[in-house]
Amino acid sequence: MAITRQKKEEVVKDISKELEASKVVIFTDFKGMDTPSILRLRNEVRESGGRYVVVKKSLLKRVLDEKKIEGINPIDMEGQVAVAFGMSDAVATAKVVNTIRKELEKPAIIAGLMDGKVLEMDEVIQLASLPGRDELLAKLVGSINAPISGFVNVLGGTLRSLVYALNAIKEQKN
Repeated sequence: MAITRQKKEEVVKDISKELEASKVVIFTDFKGMDTPSILRLRNEVRESGGRYVVVKKSLLKRVLDEKKIEGINPIDMEGQVAVAFGMSDAVATAKVVNTIRKELEKPAIIAGLMDGKVLEMDEVIQLASLPGRDELLAKLVGSINAPISGFVNVLGGTLRSLVYALNAIKEQKN
């Protein structure tokens, strides 16, 4: 069923807004995926702070042309194209798409965009292998806490030595 010109303009406008707001955009070929798998991918991308949308190649090309993004042509992409927009955390969205790709062997990652730079499939997979925001924050807190913990242990060691010495004196007098 053909969609009206007005509907196409709305889709282009929505995709354009999503593209501007995204930290990462991952183009996938979802050909051969069943509906439950696509819904699972959609839900997990949404939980990671993103959005997974099926887009017509011609409309996607129009958006990329409007934004003057070169080096990627949706018309040349094989299969059926869907786009994962990562709004809050680029790594989390890439991790979700890559994890499901590993489990189900679909969707195929075609390419990506990050900060206006076109990413190849391998670069998107490398992005997915980076530690997530929460993991990095935990490491930062651990690094900040390490000197304080060491200082507390040193002070505790001095007190322990004093208690052992006093206990030895007590044992000698008994």
